[in-house]
Amino acid sequence: IEIEGKEIKTLYVEPLLTSSGIGASLLEFAIETFEVDYLWALEKNTRAIEFYKRHGFICTNEKIPEEGTSEFLVKLIRK
Repeated sequence: IEIEGKEIKTLYVEPLLTSSGIGASLLEFAIETFEVDYLWALEKNTRAIEFYKRHGFICTNEKIPEEGTSEFLVKLIRK
């Protein structure tokens, strides 16, 4: 996990270890320790967006292009 200020910049779990609770533990640690309250997720990564929603984040109407691609990032904030 990479945190900058109140933003989660990166949260990565090795694919072999997904659905093991590691991502949830990292996210809860970031919330409790650093009071993170927003992040950007790849718009097409619905699995990640649903994960963040389950942990109290909601999608905003903010969207920015992902640098070097034709994809977009959406902003999620903590309720």
